[in-house]
Amino acid sequence: MRADLPAAPPQPSIGSLCSGYGGLDLGVQAVLDGTIAWHAEIDPGPARILSRHWPTVPNLGDITAANWADVPEVCVLTAGFPCQRRLGRRPPRRTG
Repeated sequence: MRADLPAAPPQPSIGSLCSGYGGLDLGVQAVLDGTIAWHAEIDPGPARILSRHWPTVPNLGDITAANWADVPEVCVLTAGFPCQRRLGRRPPRRTG
C-alpha cells in the first residue's frame, strides 16, 4: 500500500432486530460495506434463511429475552416491520 494513500475506513458493524429474512440487512450491508454482527429473529422460517446466508452470525432470538449486556455493540442498528405484534404491543388483527 502506498504511504500517501489513507487507510480504508473500518467496516461498520450492523445489528438487526426483527430481522425477517434479512432483506434490509442485505441493503444496508451493501450500501455501507458493513458486516452483520448479529440478528434477532424468532420466526423459524426466516431464522433458517438467516442461518443459511449468514452461518457464522448469531441469532439472538427473542429481543425481550436477550441479555443486552452481553450483546456486542454495533455502529448501525436495523429493525424490521412489524415486530410489534410479536411483542404483544398491537392486536393480532385490525378491528373495525
